[in-house]
Amino acid sequence: MSWRPEVSWSVLHARGELLVAIRAHLASLPVLEISTPALSKSAAVDPHLQSFSVDEGADLFLQTSPESFLKRVVAAYGQSVFEITHAFRKNDQGQRHNPEFILLEWYQVGSNLSALMDALTTLLNSLPRPPMVWRDSASRGIKRCSYTALFKAHFGLDPNTVSYDVLAQLVDKAEADVGHLGSIYDEQFRSDCLDYLFLKEIAPALPNCFYLIEFPICQAALAEIDDEGGFAKRFELYWQGIELANGYQELRDSEALYRRYKAHDQARRDRGLERVDFDNRLADASARLPSCAGVALGIDRLVMVWLEKQCLGDVTLFGWPDH
Repeated sequence: MSWRPEVSWSVLHARGELLVAIRAHLASLPVLEISTPALSKSAAVDPHLQSFSVDEGADLFLQTSPESFLKRVVAAYGQSVFEITHAFRKNDQGQRHNPEFILLEWYQVGSNLSALMDALTTLLNSLPRPPMVWRDSASRGIKRCSYTALFKAHFGLDPNTVSYDVLAQLVDKAEADVGHLGSIYDEQFRSDCLDYLFLKEIAPALPNCFYLIEFPICQAALAEIDDEGGFAKRFELYWQGIELANGYQELRDSEALYRRYKAHDQARRDRGLERVDFDNRLADASARLPSCAGVALGIDRLVMVWLEKQCLGDVTLFGWPDH
């Protein structure tokens, strides 16, 4: 086994420049950089996210994101904050996934999703030596594509109400695999089917870079829901099929958060996944949040696409699992 890292010095230098530029831009807004713990008694409840547990005489988990801690900070101080930190997701490994990765999480108090998308675009425009893909997309304006509207136009169906049987038939026809969490007819199954159908049937016709907005309600996660419009107030930034960022108009209703926890908990039970306790501290903080929007941006993925590399191993030191 070689003692030498496989990443070139020029890549490390460019990565360092990007991090410096991100911090400088956010400091100019201003948004305060803070640091939160990597270990917590709480873990992510989303069935797609599996946490690493640490046995030190207490039930502790490495965090899949700093979301819970940062929301507690925003609720306590009412100020905009960001953190660039390590995050950890068990069983998440591949060309564009690592179990350990670097994440920028940013909460902008008083902002809405539209303003946060503008702010994220401005942040990316501030970075040095943008690749042609970004320059061309940004010069035209990064398009905003409604997930719900696109699904209705493509399939003639409402993603919130289409039956599980019809979704299963569409998935079979598209030859997509949604069996990794089990074919159990519930809202988690709906979410999985919608995602696979969107990525396979709709996304290939969309621009190189675009914001995906107005998500189906089953994919609200911790975002507010627009009841009149029938969509979740959430966005994702895509770059040539790669998800770079995920943003929410942050949920501030602890009762709604508990209902969503119960649904995720049941989905985990039904699929034989490890149970996760309800995070009462996150619920309390969510009820006290000022109106705000938040976004998580994958730094490793950003570096990968910015330097026009093909996989995370091209831009990260001591890749998994050899280190």
